[in-house]
Amino acid sequence: MRDLSTPTKVSTDTTGPGPGWVGAVLVCGFGLWLLPSVWVVLLAGTRTDLSYSDLLSLLALTGLSASCLRLTLGFWLLSYGRGLVLSTLLILLLVAVVLTFMLSGAPLSRTWLPALFLLVGLGGGGLAALGGPAETSDEAQRYGLEAASLAGHLGVVLSLLVVPLVITVPLPVGEPQWLNLSVSHFLGRLPENTSIWLGWSGLFWAIFALIILLLWSLRAPWRQSLAVSDWRRGVSALFAGGLLAALAGWLTLPRSLGGVSVWMPVELTLMCVLALCVLLVAGLSTAPQRQRLIALLSHRHLWLMSLLWLASVGTFLGLTLVFPIVTCQLFGETQGYSGVFLYAWMFPLLAILVRPLGGWAAGRWGGARVAAVSMLGLALGAMAVFWSLRALTLSEFPLDYLMPYLLAMALLFAASGIGYAALLRALPQVFPPTRRQPAQMWLVSVATLGMVYIPLALNRAGGVEGVYQAFLGFALFYGLCALAAWALYLRRHAFIYNP
Repeated sequence: MRDLSTPTKVSTDTTGPGPGWVGAVLVCGFGLWLLPSVWVVLLAGTRTDLSYSDLLSLLALTGLSASCLRLTLGFWLLSYGRGLVLSTLLILLLVAVVLTFMLSGAPLSRTWLPALFLLVGLGGGGLAALGGPAETSDEAQRYGLEAASLAGHLGVVLSLLVVPLVITVPLPVGEPQWLNLSVSHFLGRLPENTSIWLGWSGLFWAIFALIILLLWSLRAPWRQSLAVSDWRRGVSALFAGGLLAALAGWLTLPRSLGGVSVWMPVELTLMCVLALCVLLVAGLSTAPQRQRLIALLSHRHLWLMSLLWLASVGTFLGLTLVFPIVTCQLFGETQGYSGVFLYAWMFPLLAILVRPLGGWAAGRWGGARVAAVSMLGLALGAMAVFWSLRALTLSEFPLDYLMPYLLAMALLFAASGIGYAALLRALPQVFPPTRRQPAQMWLVSVATLGMVYIPLALNRAGGVEGVYQAFLGFALFYGLCALAAWALYLRRHAFIYNP
């Protein structure tokens, strides 16, 4: 494991990967990672053997696998490098090809579906962990990597835009599946009994990754580009993270999906996952490395910042994952409903577009103050969703509450984007230079647990009728985060005032 006390550096040689290459790889990674948000809607439209609860459990498995791999792999791969970027792209290509073959044949059995969601979480989510800005004294390089990370999130938008459209094009191999319900894309609707080819969801990103690889081959020799130092430790971390995710998924999945359904509160589930990842990393480390890991985890600000990152980045990832299926279940049978994929892509795009605004506001008024205001915005948005959904369940005309529901969701996405940008600006003021990059790796990993918490919390609410109860709990959590940020950072005698 890399020495956490020594700041890692970005390669400065002229043949190293620039922000454009990093951004292109991240577009592919995030696009693959959020494919399950599209899959669950299509699975609900083509199969009758999967319940709403089953689909939410599968979505949680995607976040679980990504979180485990981010932690185990992230402690070894804390720096950018030419080999890391190209190796990541090759693995993403392999994952996309495997997904294409898995989805092009006959419908997967209920026991194989978890493997599909686990694979996309490991390939698209865990390997996208190289998306955080590295520790470097070059301001232009740092801002370039921040821009690459921002551009990488556009892969989410591409999946929501393109995949529901291209699945209507016949593939030369495999067999189609048939819609039992009407499904939308951003140009219109697909009526019932339409044939779709789910293999396109993997093939689209395989072609995208292949184009990047071809462009790379024109730029630098592959033999030099694949020079990855300490690759055996990386493979060990990859295997350990995948094994831990599979074990945690097996324990939490319902019996209908091949799990053992060990019930425990969602919050306890997340804490157990974090603890097991930390124990795994510590067990594979030497004594000095273990002491440095303990020093990082005992930093006074790490745990509060973890809550704030979970509230901002976790909300963006978790809501992006569940918004399509939840909206389809709420309004899918309503006469006049236009279809979720006509506008589902707008909300992640909104969160991406407001991030520069959040960064500017943090530079003017302070990161902690802007983050606290964004937490209040998240609380207001969650309360608005709670009100609209509660009124929807009591109304004979559910479509009347579609627009209030969408506006409340837009507020949640916008506040999460602003909060993320503000917390990025506050990070250098809270952590010393030797711990900034491992701290950011930890914070991003914890934030990914939002993809686990939000689906499982909605599942715990007891069906579509109880969704509004979960958003009331989200509102209370965001309010507590705002209060904690004020108590630690915004009082005049705070240890670090308004970083």
